[in-house]
Amino acid sequence: MKRVFFGILFALLAGLFIWLFLNRQTLSSTGSVRQQPRTVIPATTVSSAGNADTDVAATSYDESKIQPLVPLANDETFLQAITGDLNHDGTADQICAVKNVTDSAIYLIPGLQNPATGEYFRGTALKTGVTQSRTLLFYITDIIGDHSDALVYSGMTGDNLQLLAVYLPSITAQGKIEYRAVADLRSDGPITIKEISRYEAYDLGLTSGESYPIITYSSDPEAPQTLDQVERTYQWDKILKRYTQISEVRITGKKIESTLLRQLQGGDIDSFKRFLTGLWYRSPSTEGDQTLYLFYDATTDEFVFNNGATEEIYQIDSIVSRRYGVYLTTRNRSISSIRRLIDIELSAADEIRIKIQEDVKLKIGVASDWDGIYRKMSGAPSKPADQGENAVSAIKEMIGGAADWKAVDGTTLTFQQSEYYLAGPASAERGIWAILEVGESAVMQLRPYGDKAVSRFYRVSRTKSGFLMESVTISMKGLSVTGESSVEYAAGTP
Repeated sequence: MKRVFFGILFALLAGLFIWLFLNRQTLSSTGSVRQQPRTVIPATTVSSAGNADTDVAATSYDESKIQPLVPLANDETFLQAITGDLNHDGTADQICAVKNVTDSAIYLIPGLQNPATGEYFRGTALKTGVTQSRTLLFYITDIIGDHSDALVYSGMTGDNLQLLAVYLPSITAQGKIEYRAVADLRSDGPITIKEISRYEAYDLGLTSGESYPIITYSSDPEAPQTLDQVERTYQWDKILKRYTQISEVRITGKKIESTLLRQLQGGDIDSFKRFLTGLWYRSPSTEGDQTLYLFYDATTDEFVFNNGATEEIYQIDSIVSRRYGVYLTTRNRSISSIRRLIDIELSAADEIRIKIQEDVKLKIGVASDWDGIYRKMSGAPSKPADQGENAVSAIKEMIGGAADWKAVDGTTLTFQQSEYYLAGPASAERGIWAILEVGESAVMQLRPYGDKAVSRFYRVSRTKSGFLMESVTISMKGLSVTGESSVEYAAGTP
C-alpha cells in the first residue's frame, strides 16, 4: 500500500514539474514581478513653477552631495539635508529641509533608518518660521551640555527678522522621534550662540557641561531714530527645561550724520552697497594679531577677505535689507560648497559692525575670526550716496574712454567692464579690476584669475597722455610704495 501511495505522489510531482517547465515563458510574462527595495534619488533639476527662489535653492543647497533619503511628498521640494545618529542606534539618520508649494515656510523632516532593512521612516515635520531659503542653516549640537543632540536652525523670516530656534529630541514608545521647542527667538539684529569651554570629563561622557547662552541684539524701541541697541541674554533653565532671559543691557550707539542715516534707514540696498564699496580694516585686538582687511566690489558683487597671508573671495548669493544694514548669503568663489552668512550693520559714519556665521559643516558654535568693528580705509568719513564726482569716478571715466592702453615697453592693458587683460612681451593675464579710494588717492586693484592668485594694488594718477600706475601696499597707516618701477599708460586705439 505504501508503495502505491509513494508511486502516485512521485507521478504527481513529476507531472507538476513537467507542466511548470512547459509553461515557464507564459508564467514569467503574466505573473507578478518581485521588486527589490531600491532608493529613488530625485534629479537635481527639481523645480517649482512660479517660485524662482525654490528653483535655485533646489540645486544650490545640496552642498555635500547629500540626497533626500526620507520619503517626500509630491508637493515638497528638497532644499538640503544633514545626517546623524538621531536615536543613537548606530545607524545614520537624516533631517531634510523642504519647501511646500502651498506654504512659504520651510519644513524640517526627521527620518530614522531601520537598522535591519535600511529603510527610512518619516517623522513629524517641523514648521519653521524661516521663509528665505538661502539663509537657512540647521545642524545638530549639544547646546544644553547634557549630551543630547539638539536641533538648531536659523534664518530670515518673511519680515526680515533673524530667527534662531532650538529643539530637543525624544524617542517615543513606538520608536519614533519627536522634537520639543526650548527656544524660539527673533530679532531685527544678529542672534548668536556663545560657545563656552567644557571640561575634559564632559568630552569623556562622564559629566555634563555648561550650556551655551544665546544672545540677541535688537533696536532700542525707546530710541528708534538712533543706533542704540538692546542686548538680551538667554540661558538654559534646568527647572523649566527651556531657555529664559536672564539679562537685558542697553548699548548706546555712536552719533552719525543725519544725511547718511536717512539714506540707509530707508532700506535701500543699492545705497548701502555704495556705502560699503571700498576697503575696510579691523585693527588687531591683542598684540601679535594681524590687521584684517575686507574689500567689497560692487561691480562684481564680491567680498575679498585678506589677513595679510591669504585672500578669500566670496560671491553674494542673496542680500536682505536690515535695520541700518544688510544680511548677506555668500559663497566661496573657488569652493562653492563653503558659505558665509554675513550680518553687516552701520555703527558710525565710517564704521561697520560685522558678524559672520561660517558654514556649519566646517565650524559649529564658534565665533568667526572675522567678527568685529571695521573702519573705512579712506581716512575720512564715508560720503553719502549722492556725493559728486571724486578721484575714483574720474579715473573710471578716463579708463572707459579708450579701447586699450599701451606702455613704453609694449605692454597693453585693456579694460572691459569688470575684467582686464594685461599682455606683455613674454606673458599675459586676465582678471578682475576695481578702483577704490584710500585717503585722497585712487587705488586700482588687479586680481588675476586662479585659485592661488593674489591681488596687486597700484596708486593711479592722471598724466597728460594717460595715467601712471605705481605699485603700493595698503596698511592701517595708508599707502606704502613697494619700490617697483612705475608704469605709464597712454591711450591706444580708441
